[in-house]
Amino acid sequence: MAPDTEVWKQVFQELIQEVKPWHRWTLTPDKGLLPNVLKPGWMQYQQWAFARFQCSSCSRSWASAQVQVLFHMHWSAEKSRGQVKMRVFAQRCKKCSQPPFEVPQFTQENISRTLNNLVFRILKKCYREGFKSMQEIPMIKEISPEGPHDSDNCEACLQGFCARPTQAMSLPASWIPGADTTCQVEREVEICPSSEHFYSYTPRNHTRRNISICCCFLLLIVVVVVIVLKTVG
Repeated sequence: MAPDTEVWKQVFQELIQEVKPWHRWTLTPDKGLLPNVLKPGWMQYQQWAFARFQCSSCSRSWASAQVQVLFHMHWSAEKSRGQVKMRVFAQRCKKCSQPPFEVPQFTQENISRTLNNLVFRILKKCYREGFKSMQEIPMIKEISPEGPHDSDNCEACLQGFCARPTQAMSLPASWIPGADTTCQVEREVEICPSSEHFYSYTPRNHTRRNISICCCFLLLIVVVVVIVLKTVG
């Protein structure tokens, strides 16, 4: 993560303060971060995002939808403080003979979407929020990448970290301050089954109630008729 480090930090602060304004969280880049190599008490979140690259040698540019973004998270409830370490894996030009690894360039929108997904994971993993399903906000692809993923020139792949994302469910809209909220959608996913269950059985309950009322009414009529007959007799 290079020139736009401050952008990532700023957007992260805006998003985390929106949901946890009384807690202190920090986001820092860490080039030594490795997948599945965690310190005690730390948790991991990986995401594959869309970004552009430009070769500093030949000025060739390309796009990739499999840019691996790695986060390690730690939350201290006693101190009400949280830490996030972040690493964005680089790629290099396939046309040059000895190309350097280049840092990806993200759009503001995809930075927001990536960090929205991160904040959602923080709410679930660090705060144990009661979300039932895990859905990711999809990245916006400005253009279609050329051909399959170039694993020979991907930093993550060359280090043994497969950059191919697993099949993930995606939301049709993003969670951005002042717009749609992923958290609301996720909570609705959890609440909806019970709501559907309630509504699906409500008509039956009304039917049973009506039948019970009718039976009681008929029984009352029978009792009244019997009493009248005895009185007349």
